[in-house]
Amino acid sequence: MKTSILALGFILATSSAAFACTAEELQAKAMEVSTKVQTVIAAHPEKASEITEKFTALQTNPPADVESACKVYDDLLVEIEAL
Repeated sequence: MKTSILALGFILATSSAAFACTAEELQAKAMEVSTKVQTVIAAHPEKASEITEKFTALQTNPPADVESACKVYDDLLVEIEAL
């Protein structure tokens, strides 16, 4: 039983580290969002103001930590890809 608890603790510790977002990944996500925003605006001009507002808000008021920022960028990417 003690071994099982230690193994579970190790798995949880290593898996959360594997899913952690780094500053480099955040920068890549920001560049991807920027590129996709430009593409969507060109393809769907009627959505330009909505997408631009969200992207601008994200840039002017970024989340306090990298993990939160990555989540916001991921959510925005999903929303953009759904258009």
